[in-house]
Amino acid sequence: DLAALDLNLLTALDALLREGSVGGAARAIGVSQPAMSRTLGRLRALLRDDLLVRAGRGVVPTARAEALRAPLTDALGAVRRVL
Repeated sequence: DLAALDLNLLTALDALLREGSVGGAARAIGVSQPAMSRTLGRLRALLRDDLLVRAGRGVVPTARAEALRAPLTDALGAVRRVL
């Protein structure tokens, strides 16, 4: 339901994709690492995809996460223009 959509999830997903880590994304948007981990869990459930998976010492985006990168950037740009 669109009325229940938390637009902060878009900002968090953007930070996760840009930073490539939960800790980096948390720092980028000013939340704790546990809070960002919970947000990643919410995003995974909402999008039914892991989004970021472990690779060595870091994480890499899944194919679905990569496919969301450009539309996400466009959507956030549109929201910024509205506000």
